[in-house]
Amino acid sequence: MRAFSRPSPYGDLTVVMTGDGVYEISLPGDDRPDVTIGEATRPAEKRFARQLDAWFSGKRHAFDVPIDFSDVDGFRREALQTLVREVPWGEVVTYGELAALAGRPRAARAAGSAMRNNRVPFVIPCHRVVAAGNRIGGYGRGRNAVALKRALLAREGVSTLR
Repeated sequence: MRAFSRPSPYGDLTVVMTGDGVYEISLPGDDRPDVTIGEATRPAEKRFARQLDAWFSGKRHAFDVPIDFSDVDGFRREALQTLVREVPWGEVVTYGELAALAGRPRAARAAGSAMRNNRVPFVIPCHRVVAAGNRIGGYGRGRNAVALKRALLAREGVSTLR
C-alpha cells in the first residue's frame, strides 16, 4: 500500500492505493491509516489525484478509477457498487431505496452500515444516500460529518433535506 496527501475544499485527505486501486480516502477528523504518506508519484496515483482535483472543482462528476474491494464482500460490496452504478451526480436515494436497488429491499440497515463503512468517499458517493422522510442521515466518522454531507449535497444542487 502507498499513501499520499491531497488538499481538498474540506481539508487535507489521505489517499491509500494498492495495486488493485483506491483502497481508502481518509477525511479530516478520521483516524489516519498506519502507512507512510508521500507524494503521488506513480501514474495511477497521479491520475487519481487529477480526477480528485477535477471533482472538487466541479469539472468532473464521477471517477474512472479501480477500487480495491479486496476485503469487502457480500451485500456491503453490492450496495457500494450499486450506488456508484445507479445514483448519479445531483440525485439522492434513501437507505431503503438503495437496498432495493441492490436486490435486498428489506435491508435498509445493512445498506446504512455499508455506507457508514465506505472507505472511499467521493469515489463511492455515500453522501447521496439519505434517511427516510427526506432526512439528511449520517455521514462518516468525523466531528463535522453531517455538515460535510450537507456541503457535498449542496454542491450537487441537493438542498431540500432536513
